[in-house]
Amino acid sequence: MKRLAALLMLATLGCTTRVADLTIITPHDTPKAFEVVKEHVEGKDCSVSVLLVPVGNTTPSVDATIDDALGQAEGADALVHASFTVDQIFTLFYNRNCMRVEGKAVRTR
Repeated sequence: MKRLAALLMLATLGCTTRVADLTIITPHDTPKAFEVVKEHVEGKDCSVSVLLVPVGNTTPSVDATIDDALGQAEGADALVHASFTVDQIFTLFYNRNCMRVEGKAVRTR
C-alpha cells in the first residue's frame, strides 16, 4: 500500500515558477502619465496534453496572456506592476502548462 501511495505521489507532480516581474508591459510607446482603468486584472493561457498528445494550444503565449488580462478592462492598453507565473502539472495521463499574468490595467492614450 505504501508503494502504491508513493507511486501515485510521483505520478502527480506539479510546480509553479515565476517568469518575470515587470513595471509596465506594452507593445506601444508609453507616455509618462497613464490612467488606471482597473486595479487588478489576471490573464492566463494554457496548453494541455492527454497521454502526451496535445489538445488545442501547444504552448502558452505571453501575448495571449496579456490580451486575456487587458480584455477584463475596457479601454486598457497596457499593464503596470505586473508579474508572470507559470503553473505546471505533469501526470502519467494529463499534463497542463499555464502562464498567468497579474497587474494593473492602464490606458496610456
